Amino acid sequence: MTFPTLSRPWRVARPRTSWVSHSVRRSQATAAAPCGALLVLLVAACGGGAGGAPANAPDAPAADEPQARSYPPNEVSRAEIDERGANAHTAMQFLRRVRPAWLRSRGSNSLTSAGAMYPVVYIDNIRRPGGLSALFQVPLSEVRRMEFIGPGDATTRWGTGHQSGVILIATGR
Repeated sequence: MTFPTLSRPWRVARPRTSWVSHSVRRSQATAAAPCGALLVLLVAACGGGAGGAPANAPDAPAADEPQARSYPPNEVSRAEIDERGANAHTAMQFLRRVRPAWLRSRGSNSLTSAGAMYPVVYIDNIRRPGGLSALFQVPLSEVRRMEFIGPGDATTRWGTGHQSGVILIATGR
């Protein structure tokens, strides 16, 4: 068996450049300079400098105005209870007003476990029977902290039976 021979010996191929590739590179380099200057002008005109808005701008809040606080959506601290808990005497009244999403049903109801669509209530890490109605028995003055724990984390922490999450309440008792 004979193998065909190559007419030219093997050699390292050198990339060839044509006049087209040189002209494209030259046009890209000349077009980049005006774009950079234009970008600097746009940033300066839009007020994107490090100084930001002046202190006397109409959108800036006055120094003596109280600013609204933002609280985490899955946690209620004692400071928030003191600030936003006017006229609420129980944990249920407070949550209905401030965090109503915690009290909504999640998922579909089943025939075997009717309460599975509402969050389970734990007070000082003890599960309370009665579901959400246990929140009526907790005076707001004794609550230090409330937290909503989602279904995945609640199942990991307490086991199965928490398809709708947990409302965890820490009291000062």
